[in-house]
Amino acid sequence: MRTALTRRLLIVATLLAITIAGCRRGGGNSTETFAGAPVIFITIDTLRADHLPAYGYKNVETPAIDAFRRDAILYKNAYSHVPMTLPSHVSILTGLLPQEHEVRNNLGFPYDPHKHPPISMMLKSSGYATGAAISAYVLRGATGLSGGFDFYDDSMNTRNNVSVGELSRVGSATAKVAEQWIGERGTSPFFFLFHIFEPHTPYAPIEPFRSRYANPYDGEIATSDAIVGQFIEYLKSAGIYDRALIVLMSDHGEGLGDHGELEHGIFLYREEIHVPLLVKLPKSQRAGESVDRHVQLIDVVPTALKVVGAEVPETLKGMSLLETPNDAAPRRIYSETLFPRIHFGWSELRSLVDARHQYIEAPKPELYDFIADPREQKNVLNDERRVYTQLRDAMAPLRTAATAPTNVDPEEAAKLAALGYIGTVHSDAATGPLRDPKDMIGVLEEMKVAAQHERAHDYRDAIAIYEKLLQENPRFTDVLLRLAILHEELGDLRGAVAYDRKAIETSPELAPGLALTIGNLQLRLGELNDAAGHAQLAMPRAPGAAHLLLARIALAKRDLATAEREAQLAMQDKVRSRDAAVFLAQAWTSAGRVPEALQLLDRVRAETVDAGLGPVEDLEATRADLLARLGRNAEAEEGFRQELTIFPKNRDAYTKLAVLFVSENRLDDARRTLDEMVRANPGKQSMLMAAGTFDAVDLPQDASRWRRAAQSAAR
Repeated sequence: MRTALTRRLLIVATLLAITIAGCRRGGGNSTETFAGAPVIFITIDTLRADHLPAYGYKNVETPAIDAFRRDAILYKNAYSHVPMTLPSHVSILTGLLPQEHEVRNNLGFPYDPHKHPPISMMLKSSGYATGAAISAYVLRGATGLSGGFDFYDDSMNTRNNVSVGELSRVGSATAKVAEQWIGERGTSPFFFLFHIFEPHTPYAPIEPFRSRYANPYDGEIATSDAIVGQFIEYLKSAGIYDRALIVLMSDHGEGLGDHGELEHGIFLYREEIHVPLLVKLPKSQRAGESVDRHVQLIDVVPTALKVVGAEVPETLKGMSLLETPNDAAPRRIYSETLFPRIHFGWSELRSLVDARHQYIEAPKPELYDFIADPREQKNVLNDERRVYTQLRDAMAPLRTAATAPTNVDPEEAAKLAALGYIGTVHSDAATGPLRDPKDMIGVLEEMKVAAQHERAHDYRDAIAIYEKLLQENPRFTDVLLRLAILHEELGDLRGAVAYDRKAIETSPELAPGLALTIGNLQLRLGELNDAAGHAQLAMPRAPGAAHLLLARIALAKRDLATAEREAQLAMQDKVRSRDAAVFLAQAWTSAGRVPEALQLLDRVRAETVDAGLGPVEDLEATRADLLARLGRNAEAEEGFRQELTIFPKNRDAYTKLAVLFVSENRLDDARRTLDEMVRANPGKQSMLMAAGTFDAVDLPQDASRWRRAAQSAAR
């Protein structure tokens, strides 16, 4: 018969076993160290947690991520700190909040890796080689990100008059680069960042997923799953997968209209900041576990450092995902977005999430109980005053640290002053409280209507809507940018410059990027000195594009030596290298170096295909022009048509093809070609280009016809 002491010991032992088992299931504190283990971060852009089967979603199949989940620990409640790609990735890589690493938007905020080292630099002291392959322009190395890596591949093509969010390369091409670099490391320790842009807009799933899913966002998720699956299969075949620490995550979610926003950046509701996070440890330790507690993306860096036995900086506010907090203080996760302030002239937003509630600090604050109300439809602030007060007070130190920055350094301010911006540039021009984004979200519907007019080439109607919005909100930077583009389309280049300059005044953070747009417009206006000044303003943050602009300015001055030198400097930027090569071929053509120019373009053509980067704007048209100069007219015509099939709005290709037809006495074909150009690009600018082309080939009657049409279009 058992004594009372024996029974007590058995009870204690049983409780201890239950406690240990519970700790393991919830993310216990004991994890083996794996010195020298490969560390791989996989970031899938714009992926909502609640659109993955691993998080309970039923409308898409993701076999690769599901298989990975079986080898990994899944964190059910992980949060991003900002719903934008660049600042979120900087948080992922540094373990710092946005106000700490000072990158607050996709544009206008350079990252300094020496001031705020990323994990890649932290691991260097442990003998790690470091590499990255990214798929989006907003993560290009010129942001400062490449300074933290031994190898940083951001090769992609650019296009004119598209948003930076649309500039990307397909994830399969990025995976090819990643696999090659990783394969060269052998058994040496390495860190690698592998980023894919699917499922970011514009949603364009590949087959068979395009046909399989009615929802294109889900089709893009299936596409991203296929890319990740191929990459993981490579890691397995190379003998890397089992010994690696692999963290799969997203940088932020997507609105999908849940609170009136289709994409992301404006709001901080859970659909935009609740992200998937899965951690596969070496040897797949703790495989299949799930962790309920709330975690954050700045926890990823200390997790990886601890797993490989590297030192964790004391300045990091995050903690290892593999440890359970042992203090009694509630954990509250901070998020912010300055996007509404910078791009719309509305108020910025901040958020704190605890185990049950989300507090959103706005001109009209909100509080949600997302356990009872997962879709955050009911603001319970008036019913939960105590919780509201606690979270509002907890926000105080973060609010102070997160004040919207000026972000214009003295050197940049001096350049702005030299270009005539003195006394007008400031970061908070509003003379009162800014509007609450949730009260203004309906404006996006008006923007959509204006965009529909743009697509239908009803530029005047689009301008009327934008001007109305601007009258209601003079700080609406994105409207200013649309007005600039439309005035350019209508041939009013000075009007376009005026709107772009006004955009710099309302959002000086965007000055370097807008400087390039203004500089290129001034080049077309013949204002070469001002264009060069704007190129210099852009140089620190977009060196490739700035050197390319300077090359174009030099060619306009007939300074071929400087044009060639600047183009070669631009070619050192992987994002701009192909554009710069096309320009260099054009410059060599001007100098009579036609065979060299053709050889250069053929090389760029082959390299682009090998890299899976897709077509390069103007490459086929420039090559066709060279073929025409060599008397290879049939090949030239085919080249121009190929350019126009891919880029149907390329005016230069239309005009050169028309000239080719005139040289062959095919005048009706020439007229039809320029008619097509104006249909593809309605407006005064195209009509004047048609007139100028006919003037150049000595067809004055056709030139007069188009000049009269341009005068009518201007009225």
